[in-house]
Amino acid sequence: MATSLDRMATTSETGAPRSLADAMRGWPDERLAVLLRARPDLAVPVPPDLGVLAARSAVRLSILRALDGLDAFRLALLEALCLQDHSMTRAEVHDLVGAAATSAQVDGALERLIDLALMWGDDPALHVVGSVRDVLASTAGVGRPLSVLLAQHSERRLAPIEEVLGVQGSAGIVGVLTDQERLARLLEQAGEGGRAVLNQLASGSPYGKVRDARRIPKLDELDSPVRWLLAHGLLVAVNDDTVELPREIGLSLRGGAPLGLVSPTCPVLQTSKVGAAAVDSSAAHEAADVVAKVETMLESWADEAPSVLRTGGFGVRDLKRAAKDLDVTETAAALLVEIVYAAGLIDQSSGVDSSWVPTPAFDHWVAAPTADRWLTLARAWLTMTRLPALVGARDDRDKALAALSQEVERSAAPVDRRRVLDLLRETKPGLTVSGPAVLAVLGWRAPRRGGRLRDVLPGWVLEEAATLGLTGRGGLSSFARLLLDGADRDAVRGLTALLPQPLDHVLVQPDLTVVAPGPLERDLARQLAFVADVESTGGATVYRVSEPTIRRALDAGRNASDLHELFRTRSKTPIPQSLTYLIDDVARRHGRLRVGSSASYLRCDDEALLTEVLAAKKAAPLRLRRLAPTVVTSQSPVNFVLEVLRSLGHAPAAESPDGAVLLARQEARRTPIRQRPARPGEPPAMPDEQARLAVIALRAGDLAARAARKAPVTVRHTVDTLALLQAAAREGRQVLLGYVDAQGQSTSRVVEPRTVEGGFVTAFDHLRQEDRTFSVHRITGVADLAEEI
Repeated sequence: MATSLDRMATTSETGAPRSLADAMRGWPDERLAVLLRARPDLAVPVPPDLGVLAARSAVRLSILRALDGLDAFRLALLEALCLQDHSMTRAEVHDLVGAAATSAQVDGALERLIDLALMWGDDPALHVVGSVRDVLASTAGVGRPLSVLLAQHSERRLAPIEEVLGVQGSAGIVGVLTDQERLARLLEQAGEGGRAVLNQLASGSPYGKVRDARRIPKLDELDSPVRWLLAHGLLVAVNDDTVELPREIGLSLRGGAPLGLVSPTCPVLQTSKVGAAAVDSSAAHEAADVVAKVETMLESWADEAPSVLRTGGFGVRDLKRAAKDLDVTETAAALLVEIVYAAGLIDQSSGVDSSWVPTPAFDHWVAAPTADRWLTLARAWLTMTRLPALVGARDDRDKALAALSQEVERSAAPVDRRRVLDLLRETKPGLTVSGPAVLAVLGWRAPRRGGRLRDVLPGWVLEEAATLGLTGRGGLSSFARLLLDGADRDAVRGLTALLPQPLDHVLVQPDLTVVAPGPLERDLARQLAFVADVESTGGATVYRVSEPTIRRALDAGRNASDLHELFRTRSKTPIPQSLTYLIDDVARRHGRLRVGSSASYLRCDDEALLTEVLAAKKAAPLRLRRLAPTVVTSQSPVNFVLEVLRSLGHAPAAESPDGAVLLARQEARRTPIRQRPARPGEPPAMPDEQARLAVIALRAGDLAARAARKAPVTVRHTVDTLALLQAAAREGRQVLLGYVDAQGQSTSRVVEPRTVEGGFVTAFDHLRQEDRTFSVHRITGVADLAEEI
């Protein structure tokens, strides 16, 4: 049946197609499937017929997406064809390109443009879709026609050009500059400087920046190349600071290269070899490092969460603090902030003073192995529709863009990342690439993609991939290749094999430093974080134990025996006496002074110690007053009293109203994930099977639509309906059936009846490509189709 349908679809029209829709009806199914896969936005939802598909393919937004995917040669060819105001034969297209490309390259480019429905037809008439011409207003990298540019100038502004050229009116100016002999003499007179300016504009963008471009040149200014060109009409001012090279001048300068200096082949990606092991080792180190940084950042936010801006973003001060705490740049800190939000590890807390707080998902994440945690971050980065590198940039109002704000939302971000990473995936393992090499290749493959950010996007992606550990030393790691192939578990196993096993020990040094020669087990790392501060990181992490860090551990509920046991069981080196004495000394003094709320009070069994505090000059801001030999009050808050007393070398402890010591560490804050609005991205590529089914539906819908126009369904009496259906079943004819389905939807479809009995019709439905049963009482009408339909 499919063969019969295909035959009718391709032979229903005679002669050359008159429109894109007519051309599509003559396409084979494979070409339609190619179109739907290359432009998936056309099939969301699947059009009811080919006429609607053709109309969708001519919509401006869809055309812009299609043009963004063209390489430099196909785009230049299409732009050159848009210069022609008539259809062309293939021979004429070959003559237009000339020696810039081979016949095979030109034919291949034309076929691709037709596949994308940006052109239609064939010899003797190749047509560019009309809306494509509208989109490519500045065609072929050349400016607008000279007559159009001059029409925007007043007579007063044209007068100096007329005087210099010795003509009258804009028509006279156009006549001189389109006469090849006179134009050649003018170009000779322009000198090397003027010709250099013209050649630069002719080979690239036709627009240039010039200060006071509209100012009428004076005679004493004609020694400037640009002013000379403006005075002779070879450049035309379009506003106060922009000049444009007229189309006629640009095409003349290009001579035998109407497409400009565009190569028909992609430049070779320049690589260097460092070895797969070196790439993987470097990438694995960065992967482990980014996981550790995210954990550190979110653990600190559980205690002191950054505030949410009124506009919903992340504050500049909080970003600076995060960058300082993690010892990274603000750009890297913004990247981590955006990733943890995209991964659902943080969200806004509820209430008036909303803040960015870890979610319960963070607890599950932090308990997972390092490789699994890296996978969560990498996947979030690959799929998030945001550009973290924009954070800190200035908008049109000269306001800095904030992290987690709407201004850094970009729907094309996932596609832009995959373009860069897929290019790296084309290289062999162990090869590295540079940013300029990547930019050169991607610039040829899709010169329009990225808009104003085109030249910086690849560099941003490479930097972010290096920060996340997808790349190492400029090459794509083996586990990142698995991730891009969709083999997440294999990627996790690959990274796990490269990571060192977590250590269960440290090395305590006589200078009160603690060296972790590698990544530590999570429990050990958490315990060590209470009693020591990180002093340096790298291949080994160095912690520093001091009186404040020991006091911090005691404030959190540890005691001296806990700390002695920690270092005794976890250190591979002998415990120095200086550390033992320091722990005992701080623990002995810890809590002798008790601070509570009066506003605040001090309580101590040692009267001499209270007397010492009262006599200290630095304690004067507390305005202490002795109520009893062992009790002193203050009008200052508890936290301020604690801070001043610790600066005096004491080890006070806060206490509750019932006299119990208050632990400094509170319960970790968590907030549930709020429902987030769906962020529209670019439509995903259509799988082959889905494209095949969509083509079947298009063919059937188009056949039904055309049949309805030629033989409209008419309401018949049931007897007539049954008679027509029975005759069609006997003779194997097709009919157009009007039908109301179970949902009450009226449809028209082409069917080939098999049997008619018992109030039901069994027929082959071309829309579903299968036999179906129709209830006679739901049939609204039927029409006999002519053989040629």
